Amino acid sequence: MKDGLTQQERRKAWLYAIVITAGLLLAGWLIVRPMGSASVPATLPAENDALLHAAQAMDAISIDAAFDPAARTLTATQTMTLRNRTGQMLTQATLRSYSGAYLSQETSPAASDELFTACYGERFSTGGLLLDEASVNGEAVRHTWEDNARTVLSLPVAAWAPNEVITIRLQYHVYIPLCQSRFGYHDGVYALGNAFPVAAPWVEGECRTDAYHAVGDPFISECANWTVRLTMPKGYRAAATGYAETAETGDSAVQTMTAHGVRDFALAISDQWHTAMRMAGDTMVAAFARTEDKAGQMAEYAVQALNCYTARYGSCGYPTLTLCEVDFPYGGMEYPRLAMIASDLTGQDLAYTVAHETAHQWWGVTVGSDSYRQPWQDEALCEYAVLDFIGATQGDAAREAAVYQRVEAALQVTVPRGVTPGSPIDYFADLDEYTLVVYQRGAALFTALEKLMGKDGLDALLRRYLEACRYTIATRNELEALASQAAGMDVSALFLDYLDTELR
Repeated sequence: MKDGLTQQERRKAWLYAIVITAGLLLAGWLIVRPMGSASVPATLPAENDALLHAAQAMDAISIDAAFDPAARTLTATQTMTLRNRTGQMLTQATLRSYSGAYLSQETSPAASDELFTACYGERFSTGGLLLDEASVNGEAVRHTWEDNARTVLSLPVAAWAPNEVITIRLQYHVYIPLCQSRFGYHDGVYALGNAFPVAAPWVEGECRTDAYHAVGDPFISECANWTVRLTMPKGYRAAATGYAETAETGDSAVQTMTAHGVRDFALAISDQWHTAMRMAGDTMVAAFARTEDKAGQMAEYAVQALNCYTARYGSCGYPTLTLCEVDFPYGGMEYPRLAMIASDLTGQDLAYTVAHETAHQWWGVTVGSDSYRQPWQDEALCEYAVLDFIGATQGDAAREAAVYQRVEAALQVTVPRGVTPGSPIDYFADLDEYTLVVYQRGAALFTALEKLMGKDGLDALLRRYLEACRYTIATRNELEALASQAAGMDVSALFLDYLDTELR
C-alpha cells in the first residue's frame, strides 16, 4: 500500500521522528535521573566478599510489612533466626522493641521536659508496637513485657542450649505517633527509627535490657542479616538501611531491601521525596529530601565525608549510604547505612552534621560499642572525625580553628554536676550537657592521642581498631589496649584523665 509521500518527504519524516524520539528519551532521562547521577552505575554496588563472609555466622531477620499512611500504621510479620551465643542454657529469648516506649507519655523518650514541645507540640500522641502473636520454633507462646515502657520482650523457650538455633515469628502492628522524632510522623514524612524488634545483646556476660533514656542513643545490638519487603501505596518511597529494588503492581509499590551485617534496620517513608545520588569510591550515596537542592547538598557532603574517612581509616565495608530529611530536634541520627538529618539545618551546620552521622558508619555501626555505658566510644570518635572532614574540605588552618572551637573550648566550660565523658547516658540531664561533655570533651582524648602519636600514628591506630573490631561490640579496654600498643607505651592514664576526671 502506498503512503502518498515522496521518497524525500519520507526521509524528512524519518529524520523528524528520530529527532523527536531522541528528545523525548533525553527529557525522560533528565526527569527521572537523580541529581548528579552521571557517575552512578547502572547496577547497585555489590556487598563485598569480606562482609558476606562475616555475615555467614550472623543471625537472620526477615520482615514482610504493609504501610498504611492514612492510618499511620505498619502491619508486619517478622521472622528471626537466632543462635544462643551466651554459653549458657536459656529458658527465654529476650528481644528489644524500643518503639513501645512511645505508647505512654510517662515512658516516651520524646516526652521529657526538654523535648516535649519540640517533638509533640501541645498534645501527646501515642504510638508504638503492639504484638498480636508470637511463636518459637512453630509453637505459639505467651509473651511477657518485662518493663513498663514495653521495650523488653520475653518469649519462653523450653531449653535453648548453647549454640542452638531457634526461629521466632512475630505478628504485630506499629502505630506511628504524631511526633517530630526518630520515630514519628510530621509534615509528610514517616520516620521509623528503632521500629522493628531486635535481639537483646549479650555483652560481657550480661543480657542488656537498659532503659530507653531520653538523652543519647541507648541502643545496643549485634550485627544480623536483614531482608525487608515493604508494600506501600504507589507514589510513596522509603529511604532505608540498604538500597531498595522497587516493583509496582496495581496501586501498590513494593520495595525489597537486603542488608547484611547491620545492627538495625531503619526507614523514613514519604510521597514528597526528591532524590540525589552520587558515588564515593565504591559506595553509592542516595539522599532523600523535600527539595532537590537539599538532597543534592546532603549527598555532596556525604561523599566528601566518605572519601575523607575511607582515605584515613579504611573502608567501612558497606556498599550504600542513605540520608533522609526528618523533622526533629536532634540534628542527626545514625542507623546502619542510613542517617536521618534534621530538616532545619543549613550551611555549615548541615555539612558538619552529615559528616558526623557519616562517621558513625565506622564508629557505632561497623565497630559497635556500648552506647549506653560508654557513649563517648562512638560519639567522641565521630566528633574527632569531623575535624578530619573539616581539614579535608577546608584546609589545615580551618581544622586547627575547629579543634579549638569544638574541642578545647569545651574543656573550659564548668559542668556543675561533675559528669565526665566516660559517664553513662543516664547521668546526663539534657542534650546540651551531653553534647558538651561526651562529644566535645570526649573528642579531646583523640586530639591528645594525636599529639602523642602524630596524625599518621593515630590514623593507623583507627585503621587497626576498625579491622580488629569490625562487626563486634568493642569494649573500652580493647580500644585502650590497641592505643597502648600503637603508642608503644601504656596510655591508660591518658584515658583515665580525659574520660573519668571531673573538670571544675
